[in-house]
Amino acid sequence: MKTTGIVILVIGCLSTLGGIMGTIAGRQPNFAGVTFIVLGAFLISRANKKKEEAEKKKQWEQGTNNDK
Repeated sequence: MKTTGIVILVIGCLSTLGGIMGTIAGRQPNFAGVTFIVLGAFLISRANKKKEEAEKKKQWEQGTNNDK
């Protein structure tokens, strides 16, 4: 999920940059790439949270096994 987020984030950045350049050239503003930036950032954030949750769960399981 993290790799997908990074790819979507890069696509969003390039799309937004193209939209800015098109606006400077006199075309209609098109900033649809911002949607991809938000989606990519969300996917990266969610992947990091899942990793932290898995580490906490592993620590908790090891802690309860040592108590027995």
